Amino acid sequence: TLFDSQDWRSAMRSFILLLISLALWLRSISCRPSSSCPGGQFLLKNQCVLCHPTCFECDGHELFDCTTCGVGEDGQERFLHQGRCRAHCPRGLFPDRGHYTCLPCIANCELCTDGNLCAKCREHYKLQNGICQQALCDIGQVQDPETGECTNCEMGCRTCSTEDPEFCSACIQDYFLFRQKCRRHCPQSTYEDRTSGLCLSCLAPCEDCRSNTRCIACQPGYFLNGEECVKQCPMQTFSDSSGWRCQLCHSSCQTCHGPHSTDCDLCVSGNPPLHGQCPQVNCPLGQFVDGKYSECHPCDASCKTCFGPQALDCSSCFQGYYLDQDSSCVEHCPSGSYANPATQLCEDCSPNCEACVDTSDNCISCSRGSSKLFLHEGRCWTNCPEGFFETQNGSCEACDSSCQTCDETESQCLSCADGFYLEGGVCRLNCSLRMYPADDGTCRRCPPHCDICSDDRTCFKCTFLYLMLNGACRASCPMEYYEDMEEGRCGQCHPTCGSCSGPLEDDCETCSSFSPKLYKGSCLKDCPTGTYYEITAMECQECHQTCKSCIGPDPNQCSQCEKGLVLDPNTLLCGVTGDSGCPLRTYLHDDQFTCMSCHQSCHSCRGPGINECLTCAVPRFLNNSTCETECPAGSYATRQEADGQQLGFCLPCDHICSSCTGPSPRDCLTCSSGFLQLFQLCVIHCPTGYYKKGSHCEKCDESCELCTGPGPESCRRCPLPLLEVDGTKLCVERCPHRFYQYNEICKQCHISCQTCTGMDVGLTSHRICFFFLLGNG
Repeated sequence: TLFDSQDWRSAMRSFILLLISLALWLRSISCRPSSSCPGGQFLLKNQCVLCHPTCFECDGHELFDCTTCGVGEDGQERFLHQGRCRAHCPRGLFPDRGHYTCLPCIANCELCTDGNLCAKCREHYKLQNGICQQALCDIGQVQDPETGECTNCEMGCRTCSTEDPEFCSACIQDYFLFRQKCRRHCPQSTYEDRTSGLCLSCLAPCEDCRSNTRCIACQPGYFLNGEECVKQCPMQTFSDSSGWRCQLCHSSCQTCHGPHSTDCDLCVSGNPPLHGQCPQVNCPLGQFVDGKYSECHPCDASCKTCFGPQALDCSSCFQGYYLDQDSSCVEHCPSGSYANPATQLCEDCSPNCEACVDTSDNCISCSRGSSKLFLHEGRCWTNCPEGFFETQNGSCEACDSSCQTCDETESQCLSCADGFYLEGGVCRLNCSLRMYPADDGTCRRCPPHCDICSDDRTCFKCTFLYLMLNGACRASCPMEYYEDMEEGRCGQCHPTCGSCSGPLEDDCETCSSFSPKLYKGSCLKDCPTGTYYEITAMECQECHQTCKSCIGPDPNQCSQCEKGLVLDPNTLLCGVTGDSGCPLRTYLHDDQFTCMSCHQSCHSCRGPGINECLTCAVPRFLNNSTCETECPAGSYATRQEADGQQLGFCLPCDHICSSCTGPSPRDCLTCSSGFLQLFQLCVIHCPTGYYKKGSHCEKCDESCELCTGPGPESCRRCPLPLLEVDGTKLCVERCPHRFYQYNEICKQCHISCQTCTGMDVGLTSHRICFFFLLGNG
């Protein structure tokens, strides 16, 4: 023979065990029950395994294996999205509290509370009546990157910055751009260039101008000559330092130091003047030289002195008259000049001044020409200085105290005083939400999706559903970070995680290269005892209950057995020997070796069926060999700890209870038929002071000892010392009007009495009356 009898028997035994294990495996497939595991567990290789704590139901034990969500033990609502139960739905989705799932918002919507109306649109879309429409903003509007809506630029803007609508890039008609602001009037030292729509600077040394070639005021040290600024006035003019302009000399002077004929420094002829004058012949006072005949002729009667060549060419005037620019003596100086009593001259007002008083710089009205001028502190300007604005009546008025500069009105600020910040044309002490105070004194927009920031790079709090990382707001977190929606930030994963859902070491979703094996949210270098590495799922999964270590989930893939079991080297099955027993959730097969799996609802069992359980693990409870999630009527759920495991049992209530919380007659929730409920008691009759209402005993009114229903009018007997009112069901402390006390009853007086006693006075008199109804007593 090839084998001796002992070898043959050993080979046959192994072969039979292999056939048995194969048959049992086939039976487990064909007879696998259709019912699922308890809530919060999933079926894995015929075992019920706990879901991740965030899942309500699942098909795996990691946090991304959820199938349904709900309210967790911590009271937190969670909603299903892409296999995860999340505290907040991502942008573009809203939480459906009926099914605890994340459902999509309407098209192009980023934030909503239901599927019908949008609260915030995606970029390049604007919100209109709850619907997101493609943003086509009007002139003077820009799309808000936060809401997608069209918001107005600052007043006067044609186009403006998306990030900061206060900063204009072009202006509408009749407004001019200056330092990113559109102004109705350009500031001082600039002029309005209508071709470009800009406020352009006057060319130095010009202080105020109408164009780059037309100056109307010069910087100190320069003099206005016509429409240009010169350091030195030309021949036949003199430098008037009071108005910083070049004034004409008298016609007889080549050079001069004033406007009079007596102010010559050099005569036209080239000769030096005589006592400041340049006459050819000296005539007596009140006469002038006739240049044709070189004769002296009398001046006009209006002149005190004259120079010629006409008698009306006065050089000085009598008291009360003033010499004007035409060498005439006048009582009132013409427009554009003022009467100087000291010199008896009509002296010119400052440039562009129509009328002035006392001095050339004390202007009271400006000249009216093609360009409007504005009066400020006695001078006429094309534009008002800083801190003032141009009014319709041609004056400069002060801006509000918070404004450094303003336009059109005192409160339409263009820049702010120290300590204030410009936002929307208003100077504020503090910037509003999503704005920060910039160094230039303006409120600037925070970076995109940021609510609170310190500058354009550093955010402190992000908009809802955006997450902060290193001072910036992000739509999602990178690898090695998790989304902390409660704090609105990207949190750092545990070092072992590649990606995660929280900071703890068991919050991993994927693993790093140095701890590559995922098991129940933790990343390990090696799978723990009782598990094996499933390459497809990239995680550690449980061995069969009989295996201490294994290469797969089936009972014939063991490499090491649980305590008390031995490994068959041929079948790789773990079985019992001697007095050892099978581990929990298994039972001993008829072959007296193989431990087979119980039904997934059982904690221990005597066979594979759903009604062959011996014990149940909470939240299931044993009832007639079946593990139930709720105990049936007439029983209550109780728990008992065994080897660190909470076991659940259904025990019968007392016979008087139809439902209960414990075994005592005092633990009833509802009563059996024929019994009435009184608090936690079940009684046959309601006690004194209570009445029957349906299947319950209700307390009588406090005035009744016995009653038939609620309220004081339902009394059957009154408690002492209360008295019963005859003919009613009322209990009172003393008898009412027209009643008298008879024992513990209030009886009614005779109809003729108002008050009475209880003593008889004869057959005709029912009771003794104290007061009669008729008469005075």
